[in-house]
Amino acid sequence: MKNEKLNNSEETQTVFIPKENKHDDALYVAVNGRRMLVKKGESVTLPKCFAEVINASFSAKKTADSYIDSVSHGG
Repeated sequence: MKNEKLNNSEETQTVFIPKENKHDDALYVAVNGRRMLVKKGESVTLPKCFAEVINASFSAKKTADSYIDSVSHGG
């Protein structure tokens, strides 16, 4: 994690962001002016607001991939 310090009173959540290739080391995430560089390939504990944004991104990608598959296979 870089650029953002954990506040001890802030609620946290652990997330895992898989690497897509061997050079894919980090994900830049920004929430309401706060920013963080999150390490990929290992479980990290983040403020809950950052974890929620990352999880929403994964959910949106899954939905988009399902839609692309359905229209590309005539389904």
